Amino acid sequence: MSSVEALDWREIRSLDQLFALEEQWRVLGKACQAELFNCPNWLALWSKQFWDEHCELYCMAGFANEKLVVLAPFYTRRSAKFLGIKQLFLLGQGEPEQAEVASEYPDVLVINDYLDEASKTLALWLTKLKFDVFAARAVIEQSILHRLVMRLPHAQSVQACRYSLKPDQWSIKQLSRNARSQWRRAEKALVAKGAEFKWLTQSEIEQYWPHMVEFHQARWQSKGKLGAFAEQSFMQFHQQFRQQHPNSVAMSGVFIDQQPLALNFYLLEGQQLHFYQSGWDDKHCSQYSPGFALHVWSILNSKAVLYDFMMGATAQSYKAKFSCDETNLVNLSLINSPWRIRLFKLVDKIL
Repeated sequence: MSSVEALDWREIRSLDQLFALEEQWRVLGKACQAELFNCPNWLALWSKQFWDEHCELYCMAGFANEKLVVLAPFYTRRSAKFLGIKQLFLLGQGEPEQAEVASEYPDVLVINDYLDEASKTLALWLTKLKFDVFAARAVIEQSILHRLVMRLPHAQSVQACRYSLKPDQWSIKQLSRNARSQWRRAEKALVAKGAEFKWLTQSEIEQYWPHMVEFHQARWQSKGKLGAFAEQSFMQFHQQFRQQHPNSVAMSGVFIDQQPLALNFYLLEGQQLHFYQSGWDDKHCSQYSPGFALHVWSILNSKAVLYDFMMGATAQSYKAKFSCDETNLVNLSLINSPWRIRLFKLVDKIL
């Protein structure tokens, strides 16, 4: 009998049972080279912040000789509104839109030797789950999750793009001509002002975090939008993540006389920097292009093997000006009950 045939499948229905597997989960994540957003550090905090009485866990775990080799942590969230539409997500996505923490690259974790058996078992299991809508954003094309969902009836996908580059192989010459000119003007102006670029220490990250939030909010609110940091649960999630996992965050900044002009916040995973949020003094310093200049400096002065801009539009994204490598992403959706969705939208509009 092969090792695949010997898999022991267990359905996990509570978060306590799921996170009791945390150590094995970490080992599985490393073996699968899992992204940060699929690992227990991130998802444990996400669950504490965004899990509520409308959520129900549906997780399948596969074991080979008591070793965790497959983990598929899905859950449903039922709308509190009339008709109670039941949505299916992978753990880490599906929080309220205004508080979205952007857990990108969601995936099912599977040791490669068990991929065929896991794909068949999980596809059959998903068809038996009761839900109205499935959604997943920023899924890597041809990831296990993508291949799994696209086997199901009525699955749809919309293209997006991941922009990333390798700092040790990147130079100013790879900027577009206009971007090179922008960098030279910005660098000259900032040097003339006595500006200092630097990576921040952990204590400095906490010191300057409110400045980044203020910059970010002012820019978006000037456009008539709330801004990501308007939601308290979003703020609490990131405060707890920084405090509990200080080695998993980084921040760069450009300063004049200790006053920040621009700040970039990153999630740090191994030797990968995920650019997550930023803010700059748009009111007083926009003529210096401090946000753009900080990206250039951060790439040139990063020890990371990958500088990840994360998801962007497939066309006219500012991220493309850095001559990034582009990885195809998809936003997945699947509607099991189209009539319920239409009725729900109609009733919601009336009410």
